[in-house]
Amino acid sequence: MKYLSQGLVLFLILFAGISHASAGEWQIVGPRALGMGGANVAVANDATASYWNPGAFGFFNEPGGGDYGNRSWSTSLDVGVGVQVLGGLGEQIDKIAKIDFDAIDGDTVEANKVSDLISLLDTLNAFDDGMAINIQANSGLRIQSGNFGIGGVLFADVTAIALPDLVNIGPSDAAALTLDDFTDNDDLGCPDPCSGNTLSGAEITELQLYLNGLGWTATQANDLINVVDNGLSQPGVETPSDIVEQIKNAATLVDTAVNAPSGGGPINKNTTSVLFRGIAVSEVPLTYGRALTEDFSIGGNIKYMKARIYNANIQLLDEDQDDEFGDALDKALDNYEEDSNFGIDLGMLYRFGDNLRVGLVGRNLNSPKFGSFKEEAQARAGLAYKPLSFITIAVDADLTKNDTLIPGNFKSQNVGAGLEIRLFKFLMLRGGAYKNIAENDLGLVYTAGVGVNLWLINIDVGASMSKKETDVDGESYPEEVKGAFAISMLF
Repeated sequence: MKYLSQGLVLFLILFAGISHASAGEWQIVGPRALGMGGANVAVANDATASYWNPGAFGFFNEPGGGDYGNRSWSTSLDVGVGVQVLGGLGEQIDKIAKIDFDAIDGDTVEANKVSDLISLLDTLNAFDDGMAINIQANSGLRIQSGNFGIGGVLFADVTAIALPDLVNIGPSDAAALTLDDFTDNDDLGCPDPCSGNTLSGAEITELQLYLNGLGWTATQANDLINVVDNGLSQPGVETPSDIVEQIKNAATLVDTAVNAPSGGGPINKNTTSVLFRGIAVSEVPLTYGRALTEDFSIGGNIKYMKARIYNANIQLLDEDQDDEFGDALDKALDNYEEDSNFGIDLGMLYRFGDNLRVGLVGRNLNSPKFGSFKEEAQARAGLAYKPLSFITIAVDADLTKNDTLIPGNFKSQNVGAGLEIRLFKFLMLRGGAYKNIAENDLGLVYTAGVGVNLWLINIDVGASMSKKETDVDGESYPEEVKGAFAISMLF
């Protein structure tokens, strides 16, 4: 009890100062953890415990260590990757990718391309600060021998952020944007008298009322409706089912741009871009754990850390840009700054016999800095319960509300729970879920995994996906999806 009290006091002192600290999102490392809803602080009983809870190392190779005690050494090679699409950014980029920008950025727009211009303006109008694509990856080789461990691991976190230009949207080369640029039939390929036969009478009336509500004159409203209707009536042009909403959104953007204090300009000067920013950190952790009592252990990592910081801007509406959006990430990763530092992790694990365990872990407690980027401290707690020898139930929770690279002050504070069932001594079935309780954008994320024990070698896979979906390249995908694979040897 003396050692337990001293250990708890030490950890309370260390963690008290980071209860409101900010950091990157706590990454889920390893397929076992991913399959169990990210709950592994009180579960990991091999070399991956150097990440999840180095306190477990104090029980390794100990006669009374239970699940941990018969582990003399282990090694694990794992890789994982995850993608989050927030605010519908993927859908908006998908729409832009389908537009022939070269055909609408000259002095005039051909009639059969007017609908492309409306679609582009509708898409730009939908951009907001909450749109982003976040890519996370981790990989590592970890070795545990008794109470000691060493490894080489990599954590990457890169976010693509939309930076829309909402004022340079004019269809002509006019220096100052006016409403006439969008209602002049000569600029939009419509002969005089300009008219079309696609929009219905009810749709025309709805648009007239809306444009009048924006303060447009009857002539300006009718001229816009006529040039768009003429464009939609061209051979080979398909009319979107939401064309009326597209025209409304485009007109709203035009009205805002025309009245912007800085003034608007032509669309060939549009600077809409995607900013890639992030960090990739290579770590070499040296791990040691010590059991202070038969049921209480502490441990920690001292790790050398080398970071690459990314900050690259990719033009989205660039007529000279021949690459697809997916290739833009490769370009972004060619631009980085490097720096190195040291980090400190600490963990504790308490066993109530072998059927109930609680753990606490803190990462980067010294808040290492790399250039202008700071890895703030994180804390996470976990509980594991074994109602039967072949069933493990686990729960984890972030104790820190962590900043992320996603704009709009997006926070991460995950709570997860999972279940592992061992069948026939060689097959592990896992399932769970986790949720970011600091935000509501993604909702609940479901997880699943399987592990196969081939004597000394374990092969594990895990995956997760959110219930909410987004559209990318015309297909629906979950807003968040992750996958992980590992091969390990246990002795």
